[in-house]
Amino acid sequence: MEYAIVIGIDHYDQRPLKGAVADAEAFAKFLTDKKLISDSNQNLKLFKSDVANTVVLGPEIDKAIEDIVKDAKKRKNENNRLYFYFSGHGIGNTFINTALCMRYWSSVYINHCISSLKYTTGIINKGAFDEVLIFLDCCREHDTTIEGLPPIGDWQNKVGDRNPKLFVCNSTIYGKLSYEIDIDSNKKRGAFTSFLIDSLNGDADINGNGKVTALDLKKHIDDNFLSYAQRFNKIQQGTVFTDTGGDSIIICEVEQLTAEYNYEIIFKRNSNVSLLTHQFAELYRANVKVGDKWHKKLGRGTFLLKDNNNNEPPKAIFNYSENTMSYDEF
Repeated sequence: MEYAIVIGIDHYDQRPLKGAVADAEAFAKFLTDKKLISDSNQNLKLFKSDVANTVVLGPEIDKAIEDIVKDAKKRKNENNRLYFYFSGHGIGNTFINTALCMRYWSSVYINHCISSLKYTTGIINKGAFDEVLIFLDCCREHDTTIEGLPPIGDWQNKVGDRNPKLFVCNSTIYGKLSYEIDIDSNKKRGAFTSFLIDSLNGDADINGNGKVTALDLKKHIDDNFLSYAQRFNKIQQGTVFTDTGGDSIIICEVEQLTAEYNYEIIFKRNSNVSLLTHQFAELYRANVKVGDKWHKKLGRGTFLLKDNNNNEPPKAIFNYSENTMSYDEF
């Protein structure tokens, strides 16, 4: 059986965010659209802040996990998987522990955080899950004085003897920031979550075999997330940790792309433009006007768009997979 705890917090009293709730909603939608949660009404717990509410304080997360553990305990002959996703502010306590800032976190309530390490350890120690996947989209600027709280309740009492495969994905390296990016003029999103969902929708299907494993995702993040963030003028590098065979987790399957093209380029200029390989060999050239679209079938790799009527440097575009649809503007 599959379960998910998904958390997004924008509405901090100090330093509010703009994309964390949208990130959580997008990740929850990905899980349901991909049918990665068998019963999303019961097994997907989505916690998100808004202006009026005071949810995401900590105890309701503990209650949701405890309810999931009770259900997983009964499913002795099933493969139990838990997704834990968080988007919000974070503080790096150590290389392996991040304090996840809850709704009231501020300079006054500086310790209103939960510990990623203690929660991960608690979930593992329950012995109810075969696979545990942790995704944390938050800053990890270091502060060794803030550890974050452990789960409340009886987390030392095992309910099973399963030793789960573990996958832990951080949006940035220890001591560094995570960034929000402009998806369009009206929407902010976390750079990492945007990249993550594209990756799981097929960009990380490195071998083209119709599935994304934990090892595939790890390699894709290591190889390509930095360049993705740089497209938005951000410097950010994600990290992945696996244990007890976590590399072998098959996260999701990928549907075969049926369109005749896999890259759409929308033009915001009137000019003559060339599409080039990364070695500057011309693949295509045409006059364009504002609003025109090119639909191209591109292989994996880096390509360049060059405006032939000015001296600006070519724009690099990245096609991570031949089996997913990509979009860009020029």
